[in-house]
Amino acid sequence: MSEIVYVFANPAMPDYIKVGRTNRTDVEQRLKELSNFSGVPAPFVCLYAAEVADAQKVEDALHAAFDCDRPNKRREFFTTASDRIITLLEAFAISPDESASVQEEFDKITDAEDKSAQNRIAERNERRSRLKFSEIGIPPGAELVFKNDPTKTCRVVDDRQVEYEGETCTLSRLATTLSQARTIVQGALYFTYEDELLTDRRDRMEAAE
Repeated sequence: MSEIVYVFANPAMPDYIKVGRTNRTDVEQRLKELSNFSGVPAPFVCLYAAEVADAQKVEDALHAAFDCDRPNKRREFFTTASDRIITLLEAFAISPDESASVQEEFDKITDAEDKSAQNRIAERNERRSRLKFSEIGIPPGAELVFKNDPTKTCRVVDDRQVEYEGETCTLSRLATTLSQARTIVQGALYFTYEDELLTDRRDRMEAAE
């Protein structure tokens, strides 16, 4: 029997995406279970869901693919941008029509407030997927420090690229290389500027706005 693999998010935890699985008959119940947990200040929302042939294998594959962005290996939460996870999950869907029907079912149980939260999360992920150094007050020539090894630094070339050991590349590409990750990671999670992690800097500036 086919099952569902889902991508959930929570407005109270904007840096995290939850990837899990459930059978088709209790999708709504799963969403409610997570949202009703006493430790969760806001309800979860569904960003994407797909029917797959083997949910266990697909879930394992997704967890392995983004393992480097998994803060707690015993939890199903990831700091990966949701669009990257969704793109990969789409490849496992039984068919576009099946995925669409599953998403329609989720839409039926999503009220206006949850849809608003869903949109805010999507907009935030979109901003995060297009980091520009100038938008967070980092000028060309600025030095960025690799958090796992402060002796490794790079210099900002322009809004998108940095220079490291004479070579120019994106910050995400450099972070992936230095961290020896198996998949592309978010550079902003691995580098600091003026002793502040780039993701924290962006959060602070967005909050100020």
